[in-house]
Amino acid sequence: MEITFWAMFNQMTGLFALLLIGYSMNRLGLLPEHTEEVLSRLVTKLFLPALTIYTFMEECTVENLRTYGSWVVYGTMFVGASILLAILLAKLMARKNSYLEGIYRYVLAFPNTGGVGTPVVLALFGTAGLFQYQLFQLLNGIATYGWGIVQMIPNPPARKWTDHVKNICNPVFVSTAIGAVLGLTGAIRYLPPVVPSTLQTIGGAYSVLAMLLVGFVLGDYQVKDMVNGRPFYVVSLLRLLAIPCLYLAVLRLLHAPHMLCVMTCLVYACPCGMNTVVYPAAYGQDTRPGASMILISSALSMVTIPCIYMLL
Repeated sequence: MEITFWAMFNQMTGLFALLLIGYSMNRLGLLPEHTEEVLSRLVTKLFLPALTIYTFMEECTVENLRTYGSWVVYGTMFVGASILLAILLAKLMARKNSYLEGIYRYVLAFPNTGGVGTPVVLALFGTAGLFQYQLFQLLNGIATYGWGIVQMIPNPPARKWTDHVKNICNPVFVSTAIGAVLGLTGAIRYLPPVVPSTLQTIGGAYSVLAMLLVGFVLGDYQVKDMVNGRPFYVVSLLRLLAIPCLYLAVLRLLHAPHMLCVMTCLVYACPCGMNTVVYPAAYGQDTRPGASMILISSALSMVTIPCIYMLL
């Protein structure tokens, strides 16, 4: 068990070190003004889609879908449970502050699976594990943009159905579909070798850039301003410990496969994501709560994720 803990701990400290590097580069002014925007577009529109296409074209086979197809059902169940828990817990924590309630709803429902979970899974389990991980959280991305983002927008305008479709059909969703088609049809056999190798090379840089981006975003704030606020610690611990432990208990009662328990841990034990800063900033809202919970939960996750992993 000690090896398991330290293997996970080493992965988490490595990711947090990248976060600190990104933070320091911002504070020291080592990169130009629009670096955050450029990094964000590279991560979301190039590196993560490339990694997703490569993973699914390699691992999405009929046999694998037969083996792990039920994981989509489990993942859907937990997305629904997370939204319900987030609504209840956020109302208790926010104390009639409607803005904080929306932020808390998002934080408690949607962990940072892309920036933290994906790099850890890829490092420990390779593309086979990453395929299982992404299959499990397939609905998570749809719910994030279909319900989650709206929670952080003050007085959101009425939206057309085309807006929902546009949000759902984001680069990751499209790349998942492309990779799945290539994998299921066996078309990968007819691609020039340079195509999968290039996708693998580009996707391999995702982990580094994603964590540098998180740190760079936090670099707009003073550390002392982000570590104050008791409610932010409580919400972070609910995100990191209470919710994943509850889900693991449910899976144990259902006698779920061990690897499904692992993937549940590595989805719902992840810290808060950057959307809690990006979207409030776009609407002129207070971004300190989101920044505080990103830093606090990211720092605590270095210990909490390995601890929860030990329970498996």
